[in-house]
Amino acid sequence: MNQSTPFFSIIIPAYNAEKYIHCAINSIISQKFQDYELIIVDDCSTDNTLNIITDYENKYENITVIKHCENQTEHIARMNGVNLARGRYIIFLDADDFFMEGAFSILYDAIQTNPDYDFYEFGYVRQPSHELVFPSFTGAGKDRFSAYFAKDNVPAQTMWNKVYVSNLLKMAFSSMEKVIIKQGLPDIYQSIVIAYFTKRTININEIIINYTIGSGVSTVYKDFDTTVEYLNALKAVLNLVDNFLKNNNQLIDMDNIYYRFMSGTIIVYFNSQKNIEEKRKLYLMLLDYFDGKIVLEYIFNNNEILVSIMNSKDYIIGHKILQSLRKIKSFLKLWIHDTR
Repeated sequence: MNQSTPFFSIIIPAYNAEKYIHCAINSIISQKFQDYELIIVDDCSTDNTLNIITDYENKYENITVIKHCENQTEHIARMNGVNLARGRYIIFLDADDFFMEGAFSILYDAIQTNPDYDFYEFGYVRQPSHELVFPSFTGAGKDRFSAYFAKDNVPAQTMWNKVYVSNLLKMAFSSMEKVIIKQGLPDIYQSIVIAYFTKRTININEIIINYTIGSGVSTVYKDFDTTVEYLNALKAVLNLVDNFLKNNNQLIDMDNIYYRFMSGTIIVYFNSQKNIEEKRKLYLMLLDYFDGKIVLEYIFNNNEILVSIMNSKDYIIGHKILQSLRKIKSFLKLWIHDTR
């Protein structure tokens, strides 16, 4: 590879991506705008991914392959890609996604028209629904950072629908902990840390990426062990966020972000359980992962959960406690009504 400074650095973390990595790479090398480098990080794939991307590296001087000798997850794959990147701007692409035709030209023109922004957020096509998704959050800088901890109007916690100024991204990643983050959760941590260093952002109302989500995460069956693994990974990620806030003297309440992700976990993971007793057991495990006041707030607003837990054959004490909680809930509703 030559040592000039490309305009874009494209980073693709890849793990067992032999079925779709061709499409991702071809969508890059077919772009009319050619002032880029492509960095592909193979995260110790066990299929033919490494051979495929090595063939591309041998054919194209602006393609570089990083090989992990052990699986280190997407977070570290991105970190290593960012460390190696030489471009003025950096874009992440998931191995099962691809760029639309003319994407790089559109992004280049947008940056030239609106220079001096820290990152540019763009639209994408969600597959298989063919839904067009455009950036909607209008806050920037510290507004965006604080919004991640709000209850409503939270920015998208995705890394792959943005173009980042390289220097800012390198600074942000150097502030992150180099740890294993499982279950596809690094975007949460990375997005928040990047937003902390961001001053100015702008939306580009153009469709740049084709984003593939298969059959949809909310409809995919998650067994008990997978759900527990996800809960452990989520707790670890939110602890990383909490540590980052403390290290940077940010006195921000984490309750909203915990509540939001607990709610999302219940909707996506708990509700996919086929075994009703395992589903109840998961509800009873919530206090192992989330603060009691957050769990109670969720239970108070979901009658069906009260019924589900109280019908558990293995938790008689909890049955009695939740009967009391239901009475408290009714009392609070009456009290709120009377004080209005």
